Amino acid sequence: MTVEKESAYGFRKYYPVRNPQKANNSFDFLISNDESVIYKRNNNSSEIFSELMKDKNKFEDFEKILSGSLFTPEMSSHICKGFDLELDGSYKMKFLHGYRLDMLESYELDSSMINLIINQIEILLNSLGKANEANDFFGDWAAHNLVYSFEFSSIFNIDLEGFLMYRPLPEWADYNTVEEWLKSIITDLHASLSVIE
Repeated sequence: MTVEKESAYGFRKYYPVRNPQKANNSFDFLISNDESVIYKRNNNSSEIFSELMKDKNKFEDFEKILSGSLFTPEMSSHICKGFDLELDGSYKMKFLHGYRLDMLESYELDSSMINLIINQIEILLNSLGKANEANDFFGDWAAHNLVYSFEFSSIFNIDLEGFLMYRPLPEWADYNTVEEWLKSIITDLHASLSVIE
């Protein structure tokens, strides 16, 4: 689909704040004009992802990832759902308005919001811990993939392709590492609370 056609359907280019630790992004982003849907279009910069999409079984796994049917209930409740999967792996998903966990220090958060986010991180940790105990923990749970949603008052992983790419988990992002990252965010939020109060 060309950019012109995308515009005709109500999408425009979207430039999320880049994570400096990420070398490149396998997708170009477009957002619906009403900001309800994000369209992640494969830009073919990841040879690995493009090859996975050619594998019928992996493609079917990705369909299950987007629908949420591949996950345990604990994991599923923290993963954004996708739809309209294309043959090259491009897809759409609900756009979550909220706070990205890797950028919390850049937002003006009051004490009630900080406490709410801390509580939701603890709920997320509990859910991921259960999934890990059941050997069902996978995906990329780095903070830049996690959004606290205003609409749902919960934290969601928005990196759906990561559940295909990081299965099994890489050593740099195993459960213990993710737990450490999330607990570090909680510590920083508590420090922010002490300054406010």
